[in-house]
Amino acid sequence: MSLKLFLFGYPRLEHGGHSLPLKLRKGLALAAYLAMAGKPIGRDLLAELLWPEAPSGEGRASLRRTLHRLQRQLGIDLFVTTSETVALAPAVVASTDVVVFQSLLERHSSRAPAGQTMAELRQASSLYRDDFLLGFTLPECQDFADWQARVCEELRQGFGEALTQLAQAAAAGNDYEAALAYAQRRLTLDSLHEPTHQLLMRLHAEAGHPAAALRVYDECRVTLMRELGISPQKSTENLRRTIADGVYPTASVPTSEPTPVRYVVSDGVHVAYRLYGEGPLTLVVLPGFVSHLDFYWDQPELARFMQALGHMARVVCFDKRGVGLSDRIDYAATPQHTARDLLAILDAESIERVVLLGVSEGGPTALTLTATTPERVTALVLYGTLARALRTPDYPWGYPPERYDAQVEALINDWGGPACIESFAPGWALDAERRAWWARALRLAASPRTVKQVFEALKSIDVRPLLARIDCPTLILHRHGDKAVPVEHGRFLARQMPHAQWVELPGEDHWWWVGDTSDILRHLDEFLASLRHS
Repeated sequence: MSLKLFLFGYPRLEHGGHSLPLKLRKGLALAAYLAMAGKPIGRDLLAELLWPEAPSGEGRASLRRTLHRLQRQLGIDLFVTTSETVALAPAVVASTDVVVFQSLLERHSSRAPAGQTMAELRQASSLYRDDFLLGFTLPECQDFADWQARVCEELRQGFGEALTQLAQAAAAGNDYEAALAYAQRRLTLDSLHEPTHQLLMRLHAEAGHPAAALRVYDECRVTLMRELGISPQKSTENLRRTIADGVYPTASVPTSEPTPVRYVVSDGVHVAYRLYGEGPLTLVVLPGFVSHLDFYWDQPELARFMQALGHMARVVCFDKRGVGLSDRIDYAATPQHTARDLLAILDAESIERVVLLGVSEGGPTALTLTATTPERVTALVLYGTLARALRTPDYPWGYPPERYDAQVEALINDWGGPACIESFAPGWALDAERRAWWARALRLAASPRTVKQVFEALKSIDVRPLLARIDCPTLILHRHGDKAVPVEHGRFLARQMPHAQWVELPGEDHWWWVGDTSDILRHLDEFLASLRHS
């Protein structure tokens, strides 16, 4: 069947490339609703939706007459009906522009490689020619109007996120003409969306056009005041000052090829690290329980995230002693060991002060180093981390010891496979390619014995006494539904640290580079920008 239904803009049908006249407004509404449902819907529900004022039984009769008139008018089997349900023909559902759009977005969010998924986003963006059912109304059907508005807003949000990702991907490839076009289209979608004004400002600055970036700020300020009676956010003002002062970093990011691995000797152990990116600040990434410098650039989402950090600062990433490309050891490395290794790296590179980014199990090390060597730490960022692992009467959100031991045992037993991916990245748990990558990454990063040592060390860690000693600017990020490190751990840190900015993010994934990372990168970028001007 070469029948297509178009729901972006005013709804219409095509057959064989030619438009079909369809004058029945409720027939169009019926087709749209069933296309979005993608399954049979009960006749009673449809009658109540489209003929809400009809007495009992008459709504079903009106539905029956509408189906009959559509069949007679079109001469095509547009619907599949039973005595109790109605569905749109499966071939029509599959060819509906909105259904294809949603499918492309879903495939993008759940599969690598990056080039393929960006192509899907570009295809999806080409389908969105106007808002959902633009210009079509059924004012007498309030439930349908509410449904239409809800779907329209969901599609607009999905489209906006796609345009933002396309702009960022184009910028990462130094195609600033395309990046600016995508960002401008995003702004056209919602002129009051301040993050997009910020994105446009960054893109113009990175492309070497600071005057254009400042014009975007002026337009943002005028629009917000005219439409909402408010001024731009502090983060937008900070970005304007950064660009106006001429210190905003240009588009100097790591290439797709990683920089060379370097080694430093600490306590007789060779510790592997990489240094990349540019900027007035140095950002040190303290990894979670395992890492491997090569697999940072071996997985598209992780590589893009690491490259994005290179937009913001000079970046140091390293493998702790015992894991990744660093020397293996026969004991459990503590936060004190890792802190010494990091200081050895900084001394070897003549780096005096840094911003620490402590991720997951790397958080206690970041806290330890900040509290004990404050002269080397400008600021602190914590993501998805904790002060201690085990539960105590005054720390009730910790893990009960028996549950902790059982989870570690389950991780060890499944080592070599995609161990505990359901906890670390539920958004990836059903994706075969990503499961295979995680299994390989674990095998490269450490042996089961090493991992057991890492978690034995974490079991005894308690950095709570250090928290009151930390007085540098601190940003704490935590996803609300984190399945590996529950959000209560992050909330505790925020309460105990006097200079902490607490940001609770949506999502369930523990890994920072999985899922929607735009908020993480935005908050980190704004935080670093504030440090440059403090």
